[in-house]
Amino acid sequence: MTRRESLKSALLAVAALSGAPRTAMARGGNALRGPIFNQDDSEFFSTRDPSEVTGEAVDAWVDGLAAAGVGTLVSCVCAMRTNYASRAWEPRWTGYDPQGPDDQPVLAHLPRESVPGVRTWLESEMRLAELGINFHERAFARCRHHGIGAWASIRMNDLHDCHLPDSPLLSGFYKSQRDRGLLRAQYRPGGWPELALDWGRAEVRDHYMRLVREVLSFRGIEGLELDWMRFGFHFRIGRELEGGEVLTDWIGRVRNLCDEAAEREGHPVRLGCRVPSDPTTARMLGLDGILWARKGLVDLLVPTPFWETCEFNMPIPTWARLLDGTACALAGGLEIRYQPFRGAAATMMTPELAAGAAMAVLAAGSDHVYLFNYFAKGHLDSLWTSEAFERTLRAMSSLEALDGLPRRHAVTFRDIVAPGEPGESLLPAGGAVGTFRLQTGPKPAGRRVRVLLELEATEDGEPAAPELRVNGVACPGPERQGRCALIYVVPAEALTDAETVIEAIRPGGAIVRVELAVSSAAA
Repeated sequence: MTRRESLKSALLAVAALSGAPRTAMARGGNALRGPIFNQDDSEFFSTRDPSEVTGEAVDAWVDGLAAAGVGTLVSCVCAMRTNYASRAWEPRWTGYDPQGPDDQPVLAHLPRESVPGVRTWLESEMRLAELGINFHERAFARCRHHGIGAWASIRMNDLHDCHLPDSPLLSGFYKSQRDRGLLRAQYRPGGWPELALDWGRAEVRDHYMRLVREVLSFRGIEGLELDWMRFGFHFRIGRELEGGEVLTDWIGRVRNLCDEAAEREGHPVRLGCRVPSDPTTARMLGLDGILWARKGLVDLLVPTPFWETCEFNMPIPTWARLLDGTACALAGGLEIRYQPFRGAAATMMTPELAAGAAMAVLAAGSDHVYLFNYFAKGHLDSLWTSEAFERTLRAMSSLEALDGLPRRHAVTFRDIVAPGEPGESLLPAGGAVGTFRLQTGPKPAGRRVRVLLELEATEDGEPAAPELRVNGVACPGPERQGRCALIYVVPAEALTDAETVIEAIRPGGAIVRVELAVSSAAA
């Protein structure tokens, strides 16, 4: 049997284990190309001098995504304000004077070191608008040139800078709701989610509907994403389920507007939503994507973490089973940060980690990989070469392509839960036995597989190495990398399809990092 035939057999076995349909065609023929790339509302402008911001620069940027194999662009139009010359909402540069001082009102509350960069960002957006160019329409036209899907994304409750009295990121609508005490949970001390807009209020829903109508008028639009994960909390505490009923009706109105746009454009205009990684959490937050799919309101669901870490063990098989029989495609969302547990040191995802997370979501039943904040400039400069960026993204179009890359699967945590829902973090892990389950895709036959275990530092020198078993099979004694990091070679007979269980028995300290690394096919 050739390696290609072996891989095909392994993929069929994984599909059988997950019980999930392998493509969106099995869920109703929804045409969508992957990987899906979300471009946030700021990156293009904040990484370029205003003199460099032209229509040709937009074209060249899309050309780069095409070279990396991106199948669908999802271009974000806003945070609290838009990044284009909107008539429905305030553009971000509203109230900003390019000739004014650094302490003008919309800059006065920013950290002083960030002001020059913010000014460049705002002036770049202004420059494109002065040229009469809508960034998104220009990008969509270039997408058509390359055969890339062209979607717009609206952040449904963005909260960047919500803790400041003023900022170019804060809309007049938001400040009015805040000043009238109408935000989600202003009475609570805490972080930004407490200061979210309350979608239980009709004026909030109407505010967003005005932008939806305008965005759906963009020439060349093929899909609209409602990004409910910026920042994920939309209703007063204890009112989430009744809020979800109102939201379902509201999304039904958006569905009708998409259908009207499709008649104008002469092609389908699809509707997608980003939702929390767990379907139960999503429902408890009023974001019942499964209900929306079963009602035929949405064409794409993207289960995803919020921001703190990429989540390697999302319940994608559950999502796939719940969506079976609908016309809704499923895309597993990959965040750009990697953090083993809340409070641990965080880094950006490496190409190996991204390949592992992509393998996990595709093998578990996703139709596509969805990338959020995977920007070649700003985020990935220090860890990714341009070659690695193109190679990794291009491979995310299929399991077979991903299988040729080195990859890492890591234990992380679920960073969004509903109020009162128990949190979920396996690390740090103390006790006599640490047990960890990872979604790892098809069995990496003929590949070198290792487990990295990192223990918490102790005052007594090197912590004792635990016995390690993978799927019940004992691994040879480890190689140390420094005092606390241990590398175990995994015997071939321990490898399985779909999921891997790692047991660390009698560790000499709390376990703070667990990764399973698979070498490239050529290694």
